[in-house]
Amino acid sequence: MAKKHYLQFILFILFLAFGNTVALAEPLVWFQPDLPPYAIVKGPDKEFGIDNRIIQYVSEHLAINNSTFKTANYGRILEELKRGTHGIITPLFRTTAREKFVRYTSRPSYFVFSNGIIFNRADKNKYTPFILKDGTIDLEAFCKSKKFRIGINSGRSYSGAIDEIIQRYNYGQTFMVRSSADHLGVLKMLKRKRVDAAFGFPVEIKYARLSQELIFYKVANMPPLTPIYFGAPQNKFGYSMIRKLNELLEQTNATEIFASYYTHWLDKELIEEYFKLCREHNPGEN
Repeated sequence: MAKKHYLQFILFILFLAFGNTVALAEPLVWFQPDLPPYAIVKGPDKEFGIDNRIIQYVSEHLAINNSTFKTANYGRILEELKRGTHGIITPLFRTTAREKFVRYTSRPSYFVFSNGIIFNRADKNKYTPFILKDGTIDLEAFCKSKKFRIGINSGRSYSGAIDEIIQRYNYGQTFMVRSSADHLGVLKMLKRKRVDAAFGFPVEIKYARLSQELIFYKVANMPPLTPIYFGAPQNKFGYSMIRKLNELLEQTNATEIFASYYTHWLDKELIEEYFKLCREHNPGEN
């Protein structure tokens, strides 16, 4: 009798161990915007992409063996999720509009320094009048002047005050929208002076090796950090995957590991500030 109970116990353990793998064996698409150094889709740095490494970590810990990758701009990826495609995207900002059709993890996977505005260093006369006392750019005044064009990527959220201003001006002549999957394309447009400015992250300039030509400024009323999430469709598949991702984020040190992938791309002088701000966002965590 004891032997029978022992066998039942072993079968139960095997079910717990392998049942999860079976559930995750259905085809899964990892959506990737061409957004280095977050998602790097080609080249020698691909293995060091922040979200490339996150996808590898998640795949190993959740035993995801049957998956493919699809590269597109954010607009197209979000359309796929809206249609219910069995896919996950990282990195993704959380917005009210997206919550209507995207299921997010309940907590961030990691934090990033917020988007700002990027200029050609040689165009100092253009942006200097809009620098406030705290060193940030008065984006509202910059846009109201109607003298400049800003490059943005199709479907990409920049979050906070930047998104609010883009919506307020309803794109119009102030913004030039780039639909290509290559998110660094707007920096190339800026370098070639096809636009006067572009929105982006400081690490994008570093990755593109344009630190000598371009300069990053924080935008007034933007938070210092912005949380990054996993996103999936609002269907049974999405619910199942987000539940598993929530467990991974809550029960392991995954968020600390993901933060280390991000700091790999930060300048040394920013790393201490980054972790200080992270502790302020999550005072209960070290």
